Amino acid sequence: MDPKPDHLQLMERALKELWGYPDFRPHQRESIQAILEGRDSLTVLPTGGGKSLCYQLPAAITAGTALVVSPLISLMADQVQALNLLGIPAACLNSAQRGEEVRQAKAMLFQGRLKLLYVSPERLSLDRFLEELGQVSLSFIAIDEAHCISQWGHDFRPEYAQLGAVRKRFPKVSVHGFTATAPPEVRSEIAERLELREPRVFIGDYCRANLIYKVIQRDRLKEQILRVVKAFSDQDSGIVYCLTRKETERVAEFLQDQGRRALPYHAGMDAETRKRHQELFSQEKVHIMAATVAFGMGIDQSNVRFVIHAGMPRTLSHYQQEAGRAGRDGLPAQCVLIYGGNDILFWKRIIEEEGVLSEQRNRQLRQIIDYAALPRCRHKTLVEHFGQPFEKPNCGACDVCLGEIETLAEARTYSRMILSAALKLKQAFGGAHLAQVLAGSRDQKVLQNGHDKLSVYGLLKQYAQNQIQDWTNQLESQGYLKRASGNYPTLGLTQAGYWLLRPDKYGKTERDLPVMLVETRKRQTKAAPSGADAGAPYDGELFEKLRAARAELAAKLGVPAFVVFGDRSLQDMARRRPVNERDFLDVFGVGAAKLQKFGKVMMGVIREHEESVEEA
Repeated sequence: MDPKPDHLQLMERALKELWGYPDFRPHQRESIQAILEGRDSLTVLPTGGGKSLCYQLPAAITAGTALVVSPLISLMADQVQALNLLGIPAACLNSAQRGEEVRQAKAMLFQGRLKLLYVSPERLSLDRFLEELGQVSLSFIAIDEAHCISQWGHDFRPEYAQLGAVRKRFPKVSVHGFTATAPPEVRSEIAERLELREPRVFIGDYCRANLIYKVIQRDRLKEQILRVVKAFSDQDSGIVYCLTRKETERVAEFLQDQGRRALPYHAGMDAETRKRHQELFSQEKVHIMAATVAFGMGIDQSNVRFVIHAGMPRTLSHYQQEAGRAGRDGLPAQCVLIYGGNDILFWKRIIEEEGVLSEQRNRQLRQIIDYAALPRCRHKTLVEHFGQPFEKPNCGACDVCLGEIETLAEARTYSRMILSAALKLKQAFGGAHLAQVLAGSRDQKVLQNGHDKLSVYGLLKQYAQNQIQDWTNQLESQGYLKRASGNYPTLGLTQAGYWLLRPDKYGKTERDLPVMLVETRKRQTKAAPSGADAGAPYDGELFEKLRAARAELAAKLGVPAFVVFGDRSLQDMARRRPVNERDFLDVFGVGAAKLQKFGKVMMGVIREHEESVEEA
């Protein structure tokens, strides 16, 4: 459906004058149009796709107040600050606010002065809050992070289940779901639970070509993290996700010792410390955050140049969302997953302890194991997981397609050695011990059990034990080995494993039993271009001066640096060198409000730089 002419004109004018963007991103125009027409909708745009604009822009140009439901207190605050800087009245109500802040927000709400009100789902359940909303002219209702309503989603939150009550309380107000990660079955459940009425559905492209995906088998974790980090400027922002709280602290301390400005972040810290660390990161006073997923969906920073996972995430949906926090500005960024066999055991134990939807959770775990272990295009795996085709023969942006890993020609022979070793060990030992036997280890446990006398002992002694153990993970992911549950899981053969070991006995051919093993080459991780080197040519020295000016402006306002300008805007300034208002408005991400608030300072920096160059 084509936008109505009046809607189209309003949308495009607001996009340019308020946000300073020349064009809409894919699906933004259609999603906004659905809201302006009062049609229910579901919009799924991958991280960095600009879904927030889809509800912020129509709220800014229509009468009434848009109600935005979000579980993310930090993201609420960032978005409210950014909207107010643009001259769009917005406020939020959540548990972190004090009485006076709540009173001020409600006063503006009841006076009809707000264009957007952000609330947590818990706020909706408070006594009389829905009644209070009945006194307000609501333009529409937006449910952000809508996947949280789905039990099949990766972040199910019980408090989202009450959102159906909002639909019943305001039956004439359109409802719109927004999320970054929703495979087909999750999308169906969102529409059902939100009671969307013949919704228009918009699905963005999950292929984010600016992200380079790589997978590394864990060996010396800290050194591996440091190699990735060193490929970037010490001014580039990055996140290192860890599985445990202690590991975040160890990694942050290690990076500090290496001269990097890093801090830890996890749910075990008090709220004030977490808030301070996040503010330091967003203001670019600290450049690396070593964090658990507590440093989660509320991270709206656009200029993150790398995301490292120091352990395997729980699901592919988790990984896509967490890794997707890199490169939201569209510039090149790197996503590196460092994993080992212990990660699989960690998540299997969690699934057993939870005891909920175990079959579904194990299937999701298998998907992320396959992503890590199989030599298959990383972009293709992620895109197809979310129900979209991926036709490119080579993405040119992952370690597989870049030729940084190779499939062993001896894969079938080595696989049979590993399967045979599991049988010789009577399927009663784990992957680490099996690797020791095949590597010819003189470990005490190997000798005490007489395993140095087995025919398979030392068959793969030319390889490191951790390489052999990784091959057991690869064979498990391909369905030839199975891992028992419990604290000390043992490795055994599946039916397909017996077939692979003796295909002639079972009437099978090599075509019936495809197998591949990957050996990671010992080479330095190639860097994606850093924030100061990517894209079309621009003045790198001027970029750094503009970045320093941005940091000062952000500190004075008490807002994250990216709220003032993103890296892409600074690069465009360093490329165009605007010194008058007309030219400054042509810079990406500059609208009237930012010209008025920040233009004089930034153009002053540009003038001073130009003069210094001329004098030199």
